Amino acid sequence: MTDVDAKLESATTPSRKFVAWLADRQAKIAVTGASGWIGRAIVHLALDAGLDPREGRLRLFGSRSQALEISGRRLGVEPLTDAAALDDGDWIVLHLAIVGPDRIAGGDAVAMREINDALLARTMRLAGSGLARRLVFASSGAAGRAAAAIEPEPYGAMKLAHEMTLREWAAQHRQPLLTARVFNLGGPYINPVDRYALGDFIQSVRRDNRVSVSAERGVFRSYVHVLELARVLFDQALDEGCPEIVFDTCGRETVEMGDLARTVAEVVGDGSCRVERPDLRAGDPDWYVGSGEAYQAALFRSGAEPCDLRTIVGDTAAYIAASI
Repeated sequence: MTDVDAKLESATTPSRKFVAWLADRQAKIAVTGASGWIGRAIVHLALDAGLDPREGRLRLFGSRSQALEISGRRLGVEPLTDAAALDDGDWIVLHLAIVGPDRIAGGDAVAMREINDALLARTMRLAGSGLARRLVFASSGAAGRAAAAIEPEPYGAMKLAHEMTLREWAAQHRQPLLTARVFNLGGPYINPVDRYALGDFIQSVRRDNRVSVSAERGVFRSYVHVLELARVLFDQALDEGCPEIVFDTCGRETVEMGDLARTVAEVVGDGSCRVERPDLRAGDPDWYVGSGEAYQAALFRSGAEPCDLRTIVGDTAAYIAASI
């Protein structure tokens, strides 16, 4: 095993603390938005840690009944609407469900807010129906932008409002809460591929052997492997010393879009891949990068080193190649 492989394995496999917790048959997990990118990664890690879904210790929720295929296991998804109460046990409840503007006809902001407010209310009702060790909420870096904006865009404003609602609910119900503001991800289960710059760049190299960056100003991002995020979420959810935990996701590297395109070309391409970009113009850069201290510290405490960008690109490309 190479050093790169060893680091990838350490960051994207379950921590000892999580495996030890799951050894207790009272340890149980509930996931809303189980069919989404982070949801599938969460389930993947739980299965890798030895959780047997046949024991009733894993409940997955979505907008409708369906079956998911993850890590070679066929898993049932329950509709979140009118979900049965959680039974006895030590539950981690993860609220990962989101209906973004891309899934709303015409991108209607009011409709988006109504749908997601209802999802949040159902999740709080579910978490309050049993003994939950911690409620975990996947927020967005857009919430931070909304907090600093005079006229925030609807998605960020909604995520910020949901953070506040959950904070109030958790305080009222004495419910430990973990809020992760998710910025940029890579790795398996990316969906939809073309919606994300990383996925779009990989597809462009595979299809046309070129990458086109349209931005005429600096665009900066920092990527985290989605299974690394899952490791950190579970590890932090088991922290008994802090009733409220908040962190931004942030990788060890910050990359500009042109450099990301070149990295994708090198990792995925055949050596002749072209990177195209218009001349840069003066203007404020688009800086969408979280504050990484808390996330990186949590990853370190879990016993892992962060995945580097080339590894994240390669893992994302391998998943896309195998699934499309």
